Amino acid sequence: MSQRCFGSAARPQFSPIQSSLPDRAAAALAELLPVLGCGEEAAGLAFGSLADSGIADVAGIAALRLIADEERVHDGLIASLMAGLPPPPDATRLRTISRRFHLELGRGDHIMRLARITALDSAVCLILSRLLRPGTPLSADPVITGILRRIARDEAGHVRLTRHLVCDRADEATLVCVGVHVREALAVLLEQAGDAFEALAFDPRWLRADLARIPAGLYR
Repeated sequence: MSQRCFGSAARPQFSPIQSSLPDRAAAALAELLPVLGCGEEAAGLAFGSLADSGIADVAGIAALRLIADEERVHDGLIASLMAGLPPPPDATRLRTISRRFHLELGRGDHIMRLARITALDSAVCLILSRLLRPGTPLSADPVITGILRRIARDEAGHVRLTRHLVCDRADEATLVCVGVHVREALAVLLEQAGDAFEALAFDPRWLRADLARIPAGLYR
């Protein structure tokens, strides 16, 4: 059982998933997955809290609760992947930084929280698409690819909902400023695992060059 960042309720349990990755790629993925898992655990808590906040209508609340459930499933899937990989190096420092990052996302009013989540989830989609592009180590393992693509598809859906909830409630310039700060902070966090990204054919320079840049129209 992988360690939790927030001590939240039990995640869904799935059987360990064995990978066919080369040793170096398997070790790199094992280093990165706890960071992704921390984010999924935090997201499950955040969306559950937002559903209780009264920020949306009945349909919106139901959608937020569904997203919270999906994030908990993602957390369980990541744990199942980790169970089939070699034990990662001591991730205490990286987990602590990740926890602090996600606590910062929860500051302020509900609209700003959703704006930060929109920026973060869109960044996760970009990272996964880069890690899974043809020719990378992860793309050669169909099981891992299938799970990570499922997570990416779900996260894209989360972006569509959260941007819809915020775009009519705050001006674009404010939202972009909030989003840029989040993605820059995420880039700094992930640079701590630059060697692992490089082992998975993800150039660490992309973290600052691409990840920290808000996609055009994200908050329109």
